[in-house]
Amino acid sequence: MPFTIPQFIKVRPYLFHLTHRNNVENIRDSRILHSAESLMQQSGDCRFLRRKRAESITVQIRGVDVDIRDQRPLYAGNIALQSNWSFEDVVRSLNKRVFFWPGTDSGPISYGERHFERYADEQPRIIRVSTRDVFEANPDNEGTFCRFNSGSPRCSAGDGSPRGSNTFVTCARADYTPSKVVEVTFAKEVALPTKIDIARSGFGVWRSL
Repeated sequence: MPFTIPQFIKVRPYLFHLTHRNNVENIRDSRILHSAESLMQQSGDCRFLRRKRAESITVQIRGVDVDIRDQRPLYAGNIALQSNWSFEDVVRSLNKRVFFWPGTDSGPISYGERHFERYADEQPRIIRVSTRDVFEANPDNEGTFCRFNSGSPRCSAGDGSPRGSNTFVTCARADYTPSKVVEVTFAKEVALPTKIDIARSGFGVWRSL
């Protein structure tokens, strides 16, 4: 069923974002999270706009290295394409977005926990922000929602996970409740609010960025 942003905020008052530890200084200075596509376009290295990144890559923007996460769990064979999309369209759609895992003050939902555990050996950093603050800081960038881990499709009873134009929808178009939201995304870039917490895991210890 459709829901409103205030309803979502009540259920999921915090959003969590994973980034490479080398990106923290850039994020602190700019107070902006950029999509993979935006970073690649700024760097002039657009080889992976529509191509799966089997490994993480590093691009240079104005002489500064920026690390972009891999897409290893994105298996074409686990996807049921919709809306006349190709696998390349799926990759491009993911690259256009900044992703958050929703949660509460005690931590992200289980999907986020598993995602953070997957990269634990790389010692990433987790950014935590108030859901309300993020939406207020981006009034002209309407957030969209997804009810599954869009970058890690799984087969169920032999059927692939659907990917197409309805993968990411506004809250007004959702056919599920706020508690079913797995990902919150914003197109191109996200302005971060004044208060930003950072930690080495999704459960703290938190400090101000």
